[in-house]
Formats: sequence, C-alpha cells, structure tokens
Amino acid sequence: MVAQSSDIGGPSPLYYKNFLTFRFAIEQFNKNSFILPNITLGYHVYDSCSYGIKAIKSVLQILSGPGRMVPNYSCTERRKIIGFIGDHYSVTTVPIAQLLGVYRYSQISYGATNSVLGERRFYPTFFQTLQSDHSIYPMLYKVIEYFGWTWIGILASNDDSGDTETALLIKYLTRRGICVAFTIKTSLDTDKKKDWINKMNVQIIRESTAKVILLYGTFSQSFIQCLREMKDVLSDRTIVLNPHWANNKFLMDQFVNIFNGSLVLDNGSPIGFDKNGDFVSSYRILNWIMTGDFNVITRDVGDLNPSATEDQQLFINESAIIWKNGVNQIPVSRCSEKCLPGSRKIPRPGIHPCCYDCVLCSEGEVSNTTDTEKCLKCQDDEWPNEKRDLCIPKSEDFLSSTNDEISAVFISVSVFFCFITQLILGIFISHRDTPIVKANNKNLSFLLLVSIMLSFLCVFLFLGRPVDITCMLRQISFGILFSIAVSSVLAKTIMVFIAFNATKPGSVWRKWMGVKLPNCVVCICSSVQVLISVSWLSISPPFQELDTHSYQGQIIVQCNEGSVIGFYSVLGYMGVLAAVSFITAFIARTLPDSFNEAKYITFSMLVFCSVWIAMIPTYLSTKGKYMVAVEIFSILTSNAGLLGCIFFPKCYIILCRPEWNSKLHLLDNRKT
Repeated sequence: MVAQSSDIGGPSPLYYKNFLTFRFAIEQFNKNSFILPNITLGYHVYDSCSYGIKAIKSVLQILSGPGRMVPNYSCTERRKIIGFIGDHYSVTTVPIAQLLGVYRYSQISYGATNSVLGERRFYPTFFQTLQSDHSIYPMLYKVIEYFGWTWIGILASNDDSGDTETALLIKYLTRRGICVAFTIKTSLDTDKKKDWINKMNVQIIRESTAKVILLYGTFSQSFIQCLREMKDVLSDRTIVLNPHWANNKFLMDQFVNIFNGSLVLDNGSPIGFDKNGDFVSSYRILNWIMTGDFNVITRDVGDLNPSATEDQQLFINESAIIWKNGVNQIPVSRCSEKCLPGSRKIPRPGIHPCCYDCVLCSEGEVSNTTDTEKCLKCQDDEWPNEKRDLCIPKSEDFLSSTNDEISAVFISVSVFFCFITQLILGIFISHRDTPIVKANNKNLSFLLLVSIMLSFLCVFLFLGRPVDITCMLRQISFGILFSIAVSSVLAKTIMVFIAFNATKPGSVWRKWMGVKLPNCVVCICSSVQVLISVSWLSISPPFQELDTHSYQGQIIVQCNEGSVIGFYSVLGYMGVLAAVSFITAFIARTLPDSFNEAKYITFSMLVFCSVWIAMIPTYLSTKGKYMVAVEIFSILTSNAGLLGCIFFPKCYIILCRPEWNSKLHLLDNRKT
C-alpha cells in the first residue's frame, strides 16, 4: 500500500484513519478462512508525502524487496505481490500507474480522479473507486449556474494534477458561458521569488471582482503556504471545493476565516457504472460553518444526482446555507452588472464574454429577460413600452370625427358655410325674377351654389377612420364637385364676355346667347373629370393603408391614393379649369358693370388658385391626420372664396340695396 500523509509537520487524522481502515480489513481477511482459504495477506505501507518521486521510489522498493532498491529485479523469492492500493491524490497516483502498467501489477486507487487514468491503452491495470474528474465538472457547473456566478477565480497546485484539473475545469466552464477571471498556481520557487509571486497573486485577487474561487489540485505544503499568504484577501471570498478536499478538516481548523461559509462537493451514494465502465455516484453539497464557540460543523445543503433527468439533477436548500457575508445573501460574482430587461449586452474589448456593457434596446425592440445578447423586434403593429421590456399595441393616428379638436372646428365651419350656402340659394330662388339674378344666369348660379354646398358636405368623408369605400369617395367626390363648380364659373365668365359683345349691332355672338352654351360648357368640362375619376377607380383605386414606419409608436391609418398619376390628374385638371376661368375673367374685367361679374370671378379664381398652389407643398410635407387636415382646409377655404367673392356682393344688393336691383337702375348704369 502506498499511502499519503500530511507534509505540514505532523500526521493527518484523515490519512491515519485510512491506514487503520486498511489494516482492519487485512486482519478480517486473515481471520476468516472462508474468504481466502489457506492464504494469508501481508502488506507494506509507504508514505508518498504528496511527491511523485518519493511515490515511485516506494513502489520500486516494494518490488525489489527489503534492502537495497534494484529496478527490474526482485531480491526475494518467498513473497508474491498481488497488487497495490493507493494513492490518495492523482499527482502521485499517475506516475505509480505508469510504472505498474509496465509490470502489469493491479492498482486500486481510493482517491485519484484524474480522467487520464481511464485510458485503458496507457493504464490497463488501474482501477479506481471514485468518479473521474470528467463527471464532477458538469455537476460543478450546475451549482455555479444555480447561484448565478459567471466570473470566478481558480487557485490550483503547481503540478500535473493542478494543470490537468485546471485545464478541464476551464474547458467545461467556458462551454457554459462562465468565465475564469484568474488562475493562480502555488509557487515552487525560491523564497525570494516566491514572496514576489505571492504578492502579485494577492494583488490580482484583491483587484478582481470575482467573489467565488475554486480550489483544485493537490493538497501540499506549498498550497498551505499559499493560503497563509492569501488569508486576508481570501477572507471575503466564497471558496468552492471539489471532493478531493471534502474531508480535509485541517483546512477548516487552520483557515477558519477563509473556509467559513464555503461550499464543498462530496461523494455521495454509489449509483453504478456508465457506458464506459466508469464508476458513477451522486454528490452531496456541504456547507462548512463556524459556530459561535469556534467549532466547525458540516451542514448538508443539497445533492446532485447525475442519473436523474436534466431538470431534476440538482437540489439545493438555500435557506440552510450560511454565507460568510454579513447579510447572509448569495454572493455576487460577476464581471459586469446584470443587464435588466429592456437592455442588451455589448461586449467590452477583451477576451472575456462575461465582461460587457449594457445598452438600451434599439427603437422598436424589447428584451424581457436579463443579460440578453439580442433584443427582439416588435411586430409592425406593436411598439415597446417605456421600459422596453414589453411590446404593446401601437396607437392609431387618424383624424377622428369625435376626439380631435381640429375635427370639431372643421365640422363647425363646414356646417356653418353649408347653412350660409343654403341661405344664399334660398335668397336667389326667392328673387329669381329680379334683374340681378337673371342678369348673371340664374341656372348657373343655382348649379354653382349646389355644387359649393355639396363640396362643404364632402368634408365629412375625410373625417373618421379611413376605410376603402371612404378612401375612394373622398377624392372622387370633391374632384367632381369642384370641377362642376369651376366649370360653372367658367361658363358664367364666357357668358359675360358673349353678352357684352352680343349688344353690338350685327354681332355674330348673338347666336350663342341662351342656355345651351353654358350647359354644354359645364357638361363637357365636368365629363372630362368624371372620365379621369372612372379611369382612376378602374385601374388603381384608393385604399386604406396602415403606415407603421413613419412615426414611432403610432400606426397612421391613411388612404393610399393607389395611382399617383390618377390623383394628380384630378388635381391638375381642376387647376387647368381654374386657370382658364381666371384668364377669361381677367380679360372680361373691363366690361360694363351692369352685366359684368367678371371682376368678382377674377378675384374668386385668384383665391382658389392661391389656396391650392399653397396646399401642394404643405400636403406633401405632412403625414397622417395633418395631411388630411391640410386638404380639408384647402377645400373649405377655396369653397368659401368662391361663395364669398361671387355671391356676397349680390346678396348685399338684394337684401341691403333693393333699389339697385331694378331694370331702371341697370339701364342708368349702362348710360353712365
């Protein structure tokens, strides 16, 4: 048997217990003849002192026999060696196994867990009673992940065992997104250089934000010395130990400030063997606690069962754990603060993905979990709330007929002017036989008043939530009604010009007098607009559109004109009619006042054209309900201009100057 004792100046109770257990087992075998009949077991016990060279020397001494050690030669013939038991740690077990594999001696280790020992090509006669390191690391990750530790330090022995275990540990942890802040190896250098290295290590730990440190490797004198040098800086760190260190009471007795409140993973109940033939057991999670009378107790606070389902493998009783911090809360070991919902992580320059900054999610994106790397984009009809952790429905934006103050103004103005138009129409009908009504072509006046009144009413098609039918009707209706109104104005202007020239003796314009010409002008000019509108509706009619991109947090419910050419053809044709009417009226403005309303038509067309010319750039530069408001304002203003400029002067004469509304007064004006 190759055993291991403490190299810190005295025997270890743990190792002495192992020796007594071994000797008791041998005695029981030798006393019971039914176990090994006619066979008596003997043993040799050597102390490796945690050094590989001494362990190899002890093995060669056993193989050579008593006296001088001679490699590859046995100095006795009477004894027969059947196997070796040991060692406790991998750092000495590995070289022993390498040597015994050459001689094909069986070896059973009761403590070594180095995963390389499972390679049968290199260690064909080695057996172990504990799980390999490969089994502990996935379980260790679950504990670290459970407490939310993503930024840890590693303190390991400076030997093969420490190197191997550290490499495997880093490999498993980095796969799971856990970063290693630092890796410190115990120094084996001279005293002067060792002091300098220890000071550097203390500084590294002190400046690091890692509050959790894992201990790995071989328990040795150099490790003890390292802990003594670092006891102050480790006193506020939470230590996590693997099963190799689980029963090492010396640590707790000598370094209470360091290991009080630590977590230890210890081997639990055997489960069986895995598909590779490796031994499998459960793990217990222990909490080392110092009581008020400075006694050390070990509290069972959880367990790990590798054979259970993924979500049932880990159980931890958090309330039973006593942490070393004053508030007894789970220690926080992170390189960066958590990114709360509504933000995402952006990596800092460097090699560690655990070190990052937090930035708010971009416009239109949310995150509802902590430490997310990518925000989720909301759907087109949704928008992030103020915290950007939830997508909420966007508010709809349109010119409501009930909730917008500007709509109330438009409705009031439209109804008011519609009433005024009806009142003027009633005045003209009641005075239809008077000279001033007859002189200005009463039928055209009636048609013009009706079209103006309907144009005021078509404003209601622009109010409220747009739907396909209102989108089609609003543009077509106001386009046709305006064309009828402007055509009537054009017809009135033409008739003024013809009426003046027809009074001259022998004038050829006399045959154009009557109602046929103005009716033809109105019908032809209006029919062109009707044809444009029908073509527009047939090819690409207007439809409801939801604009989810123009404004943040809003859906603009608007009308898509379908065919831009159709829309601007309607407006353009109205502009042509207005321009022709304006030019014709401007030419006829010098005709005698008794027959002439050309000056009023000129001014009304000037107002009409000014309004719509100013409307176009404003219309194109706005969105949503404000664009609709611009169009309604243009309709109301241009209609009011026609109504006021053409009919208000006549109403003034009819109502306030009835003496002017006579044939005698008109003839007197002609003479003057």
